[in-house]
Amino acid sequence: MSAKKFITLVTGLSGSGKSEALRCFEDMGYEAIDNMPLRLIPALISDIDTLPDKLALGMDVRNHDISTHYEEAIQLIRDNPNLQSHMVFLHADNEELLKRFNTTRRKHPLAVGRPLSESIGLERQVLTPLQKMADSEIDTTGMSPTDMWRIVSTRFMSGKNAGMQVFVMSFGFKHGLPREVDMVMDMRFLKNPHWEPTLQPMSGLEEEIVTYVTSDKEYPTTFSNAQTLLSHQLAQFAKADRSYVTIAFGCTGGRHRSVVMAQQIGASLKASGFKVKVHHRDIERSGS
Repeated sequence: MSAKKFITLVTGLSGSGKSEALRCFEDMGYEAIDNMPLRLIPALISDIDTLPDKLALGMDVRNHDISTHYEEAIQLIRDNPNLQSHMVFLHADNEELLKRFNTTRRKHPLAVGRPLSESIGLERQVLTPLQKMADSEIDTTGMSPTDMWRIVSTRFMSGKNAGMQVFVMSFGFKHGLPREVDMVMDMRFLKNPHWEPTLQPMSGLEEEIVTYVTSDKEYPTTFSNAQTLLSHQLAQFAKADRSYVTIAFGCTGGRHRSVVMAQQIGASLKASGFKVKVHHRDIERSGS
């Protein structure tokens, strides 16, 4: 029997980044179709042999049949024994969506005789049943296109054969908690290079900062405890068939202590056999 084909359904609120997500899937080798009428899904999947191995379908309120055909279409895909599927729902908070629409001057699909804020509220209401059917969600508030690529690639890079992907990141608490994260560890108790004038301009990727942070008497125990905890937790996540896990290390500004710990934990987990990507969200920002 031939391998199953993989279909990812990309849906969510207008302005939440669905088009950017579909471009990410295309970069990863998926064939992408945006705004496909859901009533055509039965015909699309009727001949499995003609389907590409990896297909990404975008659907939202521009699909005029989304409120009447979504459940049937999704269930047809999920029930097909020759397909493996995943539906991801993208959203953002109202302030972010308003800012994006005002910046781009795009018209909201439901903005017919009503203010933008009301259109967003109506869309949330219309898509609530679809959101409840989703396998996962991505909150894109404050997210850049680079962030979108990182998250989508972490979750879907190799489709059904990817195994569990581990994403390790550093960040600064002063810039806000990461939204896409499973575990957070606070490194603000370690001694801070920010208060050393010669070290302040450097980042945790430079040897001088690594030496300074790791010389803290609490660092070896902290690193060992984090290493033990994460190795155990990630092994359990893998047994539970989790496709991705995101671990975040935070310090005040996200340039020094959290970067050192994220780098070293990432290298340790990779050496243990986990598939790891490391990202430093706030390393280019100024601050302690």
